[in-house]
Amino acid sequence: MCPTSNTTKGQEPSHVGRKHLHRNTESMDQHATKGNDDHTTEITGHDNPAYDHSTEGADQVNGQDNPAFLCDPEDKPIQRSTTYISTEGALELKEVQWDKQKYKNQEGGTQTVNEVKPQIRHQVVGAVLTSLTHVVVGSIVGIPGVILPSLTDPNSSDIFLEPTQVALFGSAVHLGAIIGAVIAGVTNIYLGQRITLLVSMPSALVLWLAMSFTPSVWVLQLLRILIGVAVGLMGAASGNYVVEITHTTFRGRLTGMIDTGRQVGLLLVYIIGSLDLTWRQVMMVTGCITTIPPFIGFFFLPNSPRWLVTRGRHNEALKALEFFRGPDFNSESEFQTIVKQFQQTTKCKKRTCDDFRGLLEPSVLHRMLFLSFLMIVIQFTGNIPIATYIVPIFKASDSELNSYVSAMVIGATRVLGCCAFLLVVDRVGRRKLAIIPCIVCALSLIVLAVYFLLRAYGQDVTQIRWLPLAALIVFSPFVCACQSMVSLLRSELLPTHVRPQGTAILYILFFLGLYAATQTFPLMLPVVFEYGTFLIYSSCCILMALVIAAVLPETRGLSLEQIEDLFRYKNHASQEHTP
Repeated sequence: MCPTSNTTKGQEPSHVGRKHLHRNTESMDQHATKGNDDHTTEITGHDNPAYDHSTEGADQVNGQDNPAFLCDPEDKPIQRSTTYISTEGALELKEVQWDKQKYKNQEGGTQTVNEVKPQIRHQVVGAVLTSLTHVVVGSIVGIPGVILPSLTDPNSSDIFLEPTQVALFGSAVHLGAIIGAVIAGVTNIYLGQRITLLVSMPSALVLWLAMSFTPSVWVLQLLRILIGVAVGLMGAASGNYVVEITHTTFRGRLTGMIDTGRQVGLLLVYIIGSLDLTWRQVMMVTGCITTIPPFIGFFFLPNSPRWLVTRGRHNEALKALEFFRGPDFNSESEFQTIVKQFQQTTKCKKRTCDDFRGLLEPSVLHRMLFLSFLMIVIQFTGNIPIATYIVPIFKASDSELNSYVSAMVIGATRVLGCCAFLLVVDRVGRRKLAIIPCIVCALSLIVLAVYFLLRAYGQDVTQIRWLPLAALIVFSPFVCACQSMVSLLRSELLPTHVRPQGTAILYILFFLGLYAATQTFPLMLPVVFEYGTFLIYSSCCILMALVIAAVLPETRGLSLEQIEDLFRYKNHASQEHTP
């Protein structure tokens, strides 16, 4: 006989001492049913007379034993699953126990519901096509690094950029991206991420071709700003799309593919730039290669299931979820969880301004401030400025290898860094993958700064001319892993009902930081020189590591709905302990 619990019947728990969510939490939508072989039990802080409790290994709820096991009618202990949800502004402990609920799969076999895994094939297709949009982004960001030598050649009969125009050429795209992020905040709500991407890619192609035929410097600068608008649209839409179509099991790896695509774009433009082509031909070839394939592919993908739920298109949402999860997965259960979470968080919001007010909710505002910090500071780790001005940096270092060859080597290591991130992101905690790369980046930038310092003070660096390339080979994969983690956090930490608006604001800050970093890099060199610039970037890496260690909880293995419940629970608990 299973021992009974000493929990007072009918007592409601006001808070829970559990510090984390179990990763095997099932749907919060199931209701109590009784049967011999098929039954699901749900309790909300009350004793349920349908079964007994065991008090061994229990956590404490309101000073009472909270049972670690449930018992079925045959007195066999069954491990429970626990999650926290928010109802009527208060947290309620939900304990959901799946027992012998079974169904037939396509092969006629029998499998327990919570053992069925979603198919990954269509999720991979969606993530790959979305990552191809960031090949466009990477090529747009990286193009100055390979064509600036031609544009700044005083002997050229083509367009010539003055030193002040060089900084604007590198950073102008980020000004346009700010505008694009603002527009994406509206289009992601009303049109969805998929349509936003379908509109932005042909626009980018037209602007690539226009730049390749531009007659003057200022037209070129204007077109760089306009193509930045397309970058902002693609950036704000792509991350949300992938994080909303992927299952918890694969979300980290598939979301990381976006940053891999961006690094492939950088590598691609480095390779094309090393060929015997004019800068106009480089732009034309790059634009055609990067924009056409993803534009065609997105015609065959459905909209995000979560976005469809926000628009009240539930039938389409369920079909889209079944498309991405496969026929054997219990998509109905996940769909009901999404709907319930959305209804709970939006029942008091009737207007668009109410959606933006949702960003001021304490648990959401805390995350927004943390993510805003990351969006700005990560730009001053040297990630994009170094990628943008990679060829001039190697020329200034007097490296042993050809500058374009060195750029391709760095581009390849950036891709490898993102690929390594994909392999470990769902096996290693989010915190470790955010903190360790920051520390490695800081150390490699210090080494690079020391090299330039020795060179600036007239020391003989002939024997260590390989050092800049070696330092950047170490730096590049780790800074890309850090960027990938920040992109993942940007999408998964925000709740569904404010994700479009929140992401738009974060991308505005992201591109503001990018503009500031790329604009100031060439301006800092005459003032603090190369070694001072890289030391500043190193200090920003250390600052990021410290803040992440202090603020970021572990979210690996949690669904988007569970992450939201976790932050609401943490906020609720902190308010209870505030005098």
